[in-house]
Amino acid sequence: MPSTWLRRAALATALATALTAALPVPLGAATAGTALARPTEAARVNPAAPRAGAPPALTLINGDRLLTVLDANGRRSSVVLKAPGSRLSSSLVTLRSGSRQLVIPWAALPYLGRGLDPRLFEVGALRRAERDGRLPITVRYAGRPPALAGVTVTSRAAGLEQGYLTASSARAFGAALARQMISDHSSGSYGTDGLFAGGVSISLPGMAPAPVRPHFRMHTLTVKATNLAGKPDTGDVVQVFNVDDKAVFGVAGEDWFNDFDHGTAKYSAPSGTYWAVAYFFKDSRRSSDAWVDVLPQFTVAGDTTIHLRARAATSKVTVVTPRRAVLQDQGVSVFRSAHGQVTTGGVEIDATNSGLWINPTSAPPSDGTLQTYTSARLTSPPGRGIPYTYTLNFVGPRGIIPRQHFFAQPASLATISESYYQDVPSAGAWAVFGGTAAEIDDTLLTSPDLPLRLPGRQVQYLSARPAMLWSRMYWAFGADLEGGQTDPLRLLHGGQHLAEEWGRYPLHVAPNIGRPGLGLAVPSAVRAGNKLILDITPFSDNQRGHLGTGYNSGFLPGSRSKITGNYALYQNGTKIAGGDAVRSTGGGPLLVAQAKLKSRPSAIRFVVNAARTGRNYRLSTMSRDVWTWRSQPEPHAVVPAPWLCGITPSGRAVRRCVVQQMLTLSYRVGGLSLAGTARPGRQVLDLAVGHLQQAAQSRITRAGVRFSVNGGRTWQRASVRSAGAGRFRAQFTVPRSREVTLQVTARDATGATITETIRAAYRTSA
Repeated sequence: MPSTWLRRAALATALATALTAALPVPLGAATAGTALARPTEAARVNPAAPRAGAPPALTLINGDRLLTVLDANGRRSSVVLKAPGSRLSSSLVTLRSGSRQLVIPWAALPYLGRGLDPRLFEVGALRRAERDGRLPITVRYAGRPPALAGVTVTSRAAGLEQGYLTASSARAFGAALARQMISDHSSGSYGTDGLFAGGVSISLPGMAPAPVRPHFRMHTLTVKATNLAGKPDTGDVVQVFNVDDKAVFGVAGEDWFNDFDHGTAKYSAPSGTYWAVAYFFKDSRRSSDAWVDVLPQFTVAGDTTIHLRARAATSKVTVVTPRRAVLQDQGVSVFRSAHGQVTTGGVEIDATNSGLWINPTSAPPSDGTLQTYTSARLTSPPGRGIPYTYTLNFVGPRGIIPRQHFFAQPASLATISESYYQDVPSAGAWAVFGGTAAEIDDTLLTSPDLPLRLPGRQVQYLSARPAMLWSRMYWAFGADLEGGQTDPLRLLHGGQHLAEEWGRYPLHVAPNIGRPGLGLAVPSAVRAGNKLILDITPFSDNQRGHLGTGYNSGFLPGSRSKITGNYALYQNGTKIAGGDAVRSTGGGPLLVAQAKLKSRPSAIRFVVNAARTGRNYRLSTMSRDVWTWRSQPEPHAVVPAPWLCGITPSGRAVRRCVVQQMLTLSYRVGGLSLAGTARPGRQVLDLAVGHLQQAAQSRITRAGVRFSVNGGRTWQRASVRSAGAGRFRAQFTVPRSREVTLQVTARDATGATITETIRAAYRTSA
């Protein structure tokens, strides 16, 4: 299987869980000599947590929170959750060169290597350094200790301080950094005064700046630049990449950013093919704008001079939408690769509430390729009515940078009418990721989260011509990144009109699903040889494909909720695995259970408990699931593509396994309000019983429903009528102002069973 396809397929299946982390769990052999990694951690693109205690949400120096996602081939990408702040501190430049990725606020660009160590912005370095939502820093200085906004000092020695920033205090530092950039911009005095006076430099602990020692014959590269007035530029920033070999120049070095002084910036560069990006900034009370001039290709064979101009950036990024909307975020991504190579360098310029101009080009580079993508996120103006949003994506012609004026034609959009259920009103947040299949393989996947009032409704318009893959998600409590649901990537087409329900009660355990043509899909229960591997996600809703936050209580320290749970796995009545479910997930959402089975056919019993308490949650607070089925080795069983059982360390998909005959449940309470209440009196509960996808499908023979209005102390039976094809309707009567606890049982023709109990599944109104 080509590695590019595998990476793309893994992303296509996985972005839905990008914000619900799980530590990788090493598994045993699928067959003799073949190591099998559980694909739910690799193929779902989960935030990477390399060791116990490492936070899935990283804190950037400006207060943004950054989630790192890991695909099946080990490539990491970023999801940025933006903090309120000035335009210079909240707008970002994201860089990728090979596996190295940096996310840098505009205000920090001139200070890289001039007071701010570049590794403060490198995703991998932050992942290794951070703990408990804190960004640890080392401050070096000469003379008196500096007073840096937002920094908490934990120890001090001569010329050296150790300290940290939190997500909230980093906003103060980011604002101070933006003010410093504005002050230094006209003179280009970066790193010499203000925050950085007295030789102040900031780095991650244990990462003193290392000198660059080139091992190549070097030439002088002179970059000439003029500003918007056509005069020699001082104070703006230039970046240079090597097209053919990222290891010799570009992000691999520490001097890849430079600033202009009287129209000139100089580099020492080895021979090769390069491309350059210059950023020209202008800040005022009303806006912070950027003009970007991209030189797609030039050659260094000796001493070389190139010219960049702010006035060349003549095309402003503008988007017109069918309905009036307010721009929240826009960006242009430029990716550059050498001939016959995957992308070797990429720049994503993200502008928050800022104007962005770029230079159009007409001729493609002769060495390799260039590809651009333009994105925009807009929301409806404040006012009455159902809010709506636009998530737009425009693919540039291959090889050139097009003019940046776009109109979102109604026929090019997919429309999704969304209903969000929630018992506790809150300010939530939502995010969307995706694009074309090629774009998902290339892009850096940075996106802000945007506010969402819950419970409520929203209409989302998404670019879908050409057809595009989109994954959507939301957090019920945005400040804490708690609760909510995620949806795997789905292929949308222009003109589609869909309806979707998020968080509709009751919440319960849900399995993984796959959608044809969208890449790797991982069943929730497989037997590979004699290895049984199971994974499920509690607190999921009843929309097909949605998964809840499970055993994850949020990404930030100090969560107001507590998640508990346990599991047990039995073979022929003997316990073969079990324990604390929260601990076994490593802080992630999904429970992964595994055990080695005896080779003879046997009866399996799998028990999972999950509970969450705290003021954020009143309904569907506990679930208990008990599954039984028969299992036996099936050495010749193979799941068809795109399904798979695991991924080897080399990235090869493993498909030799058999999907287990676990039953699944889905609910629909009649007349349920967005607050999770139904009218008192006669209750109607529609129930769907099925099997995991790719499991042997057997007739569902019966289903039963019991209910309790006193938390499970006493139970009553509901009247249940079969509607055929695994569908049932239960009816019962409940007084006003009661919490309804449900217990559902079902059986298929092979004897496989499920019993699911949901405490306070929903309530009746007063």
